[in-house]
Amino acid sequence: MKKLVSLEKENIYRDLWHLSWPVMMFMIFQTSLEMVDFFWVGMLGTDALAALSLSHNIFWMLFTLSQLITVSTLSLTSRYRGSGDIEGICLVARHTFWMAIMVSALVITFIFTLGEYVLSLYQVEPEVHRQALIYLQVAGGSFLFLYAGVGLAFCLQGVGDSFTSMGILVFTNIINIVLDPFLIFGWLFFPPLGILGAALASLLARAVGFFLILYVVLSGRISPSGLKVPGLFSLRLSGEMFKKMLVIGLPASLQGMTRPLTGAIMMWIVALFGTEAVASFGIGLRLLSFCFILIAGLNMGTATMVGQSLGARLQDLTEEVINRALKLALTIQTAMGFIAFAAAPTIMGIFAEDPLVIEMGISYIRMITPALVAMGPLHVIAAVFKGAGQTLPHMFSALIANWLIKIPLALLLALLLNLDTDGVWMAITLSIFAELGILYLWYRKRDWLFRGMEIRVQGKVI
Repeated sequence: MKKLVSLEKENIYRDLWHLSWPVMMFMIFQTSLEMVDFFWVGMLGTDALAALSLSHNIFWMLFTLSQLITVSTLSLTSRYRGSGDIEGICLVARHTFWMAIMVSALVITFIFTLGEYVLSLYQVEPEVHRQALIYLQVAGGSFLFLYAGVGLAFCLQGVGDSFTSMGILVFTNIINIVLDPFLIFGWLFFPPLGILGAALASLLARAVGFFLILYVVLSGRISPSGLKVPGLFSLRLSGEMFKKMLVIGLPASLQGMTRPLTGAIMMWIVALFGTEAVASFGIGLRLLSFCFILIAGLNMGTATMVGQSLGARLQDLTEEVINRALKLALTIQTAMGFIAFAAAPTIMGIFAEDPLVIEMGISYIRMITPALVAMGPLHVIAAVFKGAGQTLPHMFSALIANWLIKIPLALLLALLLNLDTDGVWMAITLSIFAELGILYLWYRKRDWLFRGMEIRVQGKVI
């Protein structure tokens, strides 16, 4: 297998860029896809826009369960790659695939049995509820392809190949973007399906993406890493490996689910102030996701380099990677914060016509701007723990910041102090600063550095 990360100090920025830019490109297309969905569905009216906002929140909350698979996959494959253990990488890939199949079956079952009940908790208008349920159930079927496809993509990421997996995901997003108007409005010979069309476009695109990445991993072709896992479907599975993946992935999954789950509760609080508030929150969330495009790529690149350098037991290199990544993160997010603040009115005006929706959305974007800067170092420190396989610290910081700070503050500021939606926006910002502070204190203990270099799997220390 070809070595794609040099693990040399003089090449840190080059390696970070090599690992990060494909992820950034994927994030651009993923965020563009969501905005295209909102753009086309927005033409169907405010009810459809609010329905898409609700169903997207629940969908992405469930998608965070993929971190049960992806974080452990990235952590283990990157450290196996650093130590030169190709057999270990293939072992992780096989367990990743089967864990993804099991998790997707559970999630799809949940959507079709309890999805309607979850939506009813928002107490939205009947038409909004009906359309949200249609989108959630149809798009939810794509989890069968989504979990496994993303899990295998993280195998490639862990060995240093960001380009192939993210290129496939970008291609599937292009398919989705092209299909949207044809299926939503009935262009050419397609019937007009409304919000159902947007859901079907997502389902078909994700199925294509899964089969493409499956071909790459089974054949060993296309990827410059040469990764080939011919025994991917084998049922020769190890309880010890599943246990190790759960030890790393379960806290990451709980942490990842915390933000969208509390986000769903925040959406419920926002819904108390009307359909316009729900629509503005949904659009604002999608718009702000553009501000995390670069930092998401840097997060993945940092986690991969930290994992590989720990696997190779290069302590000095690990610390230098982190220092340079922190500087980059602060620079990037400060610039993003300025852009978001200045462009808020223009951008909101593109996606909404209702003056109240636009006003609420501008307020949200501008009040969250300081938190955008804080998210830079937060993402890098989280990536360090991810690469080291130490996911408990981020789980605890996220639980405290979201459940004990964000939600109580939102209720206090929005309802008791009558700040309405502005109180919700303030609570979100303050919770992010709290999460960064807690995580940084844990990072300073440096326990992650030494434990990250001594992880035992199937009798081998990596």
